[in-house]
Amino acid sequence: MILSKLALTLTEQDINTGLATAFAKMGEGPQGEALKKVKDPRVSLKDGKLIFKCKASMGFLPVPVEAQIRLTPAQEGAALDITLAKVSLAMMGGDAIAGQLMGQLAGAVAGKPGLSVAGNTLTAELKTLADLRGITLGGRLRDIAIVNGTIALDFE
Repeated sequence: MILSKLALTLTEQDINTGLATAFAKMGEGPQGEALKKVKDPRVSLKDGKLIFKCKASMGFLPVPVEAQIRLTPAQEGAALDITLAKVSLAMMGGDAIAGQLMGQLAGAVAGKPGLSVAGNTLTAELKTLADLRGITLGGRLRDIAIVNGTIALDFE
């Protein structure tokens, strides 16, 4: 498959359905026990950000977790930057928690083709990731817009 142009719009419901399916599938794998501690993962789209919320079992009480994520085209549209703009865990938030999460993410993606972490940003090289799925990207990511509960991606 060769993909040269695409205008794709996803709703919060589309993303949450995919998220539930992904969590169920990943729960069957080696990381399944850790994922069982994550309850009610949901995504909302507003104010130009993707907001991920869940409850994490830490001890005897579930703790609310929220991460605000910015998505931007990078490397002249050849990549997607996924930046952790803000994270809060219960009443705590700030750079220390974000740094710990990004450090764990950096370790998890080390050596994986098309993925890298710098600071609070995960960069996904779109051509490399598409190639892994047998898709040839002939275009570039021009724009990402998050408006009114939808995310629109424009490849050209």
